[in-house]
Amino acid sequence: MNDSNTSIAQLKEAVHQLCLRKGWGVEGVQNPQHVAMAMTVEMSELLEHFQWLNPEDVDALMAGQDPERVALIAEEFADVMMYGLQLARTLNIDVTGQVLRKIDIVDHRPPKEYNPKR
Repeated sequence: MNDSNTSIAQLKEAVHQLCLRKGWGVEGVQNPQHVAMAMTVEMSELLEHFQWLNPEDVDALMAGQDPERVALIAEEFADVMMYGLQLARTLNIDVTGQVLRKIDIVDHRPPKEYNPKR
């Protein structure tokens, strides 16, 4: 399974099956409030990998020159995504529909002035 041959529905189901195997929640469904809170913890762990990087370090990440750090980032990103998929499944959120809806909203916003000194 990879991005080119796996649907979001399949990922939601794979995460649900993990929850069932681990006995998390009632019938594999965890409290969405707790899941949302857990996402913030995982997001903080993801951000730790970027906390003290300078622009050159970020450029190195983007150029594929720091695969060890990228692997650590990928693991934390997966945690965030797994919680997001749990939340989407539990609350019947159509991820594709909502992402496309949000893209449309952002596309129609007036441009904001960028001021890096703020």
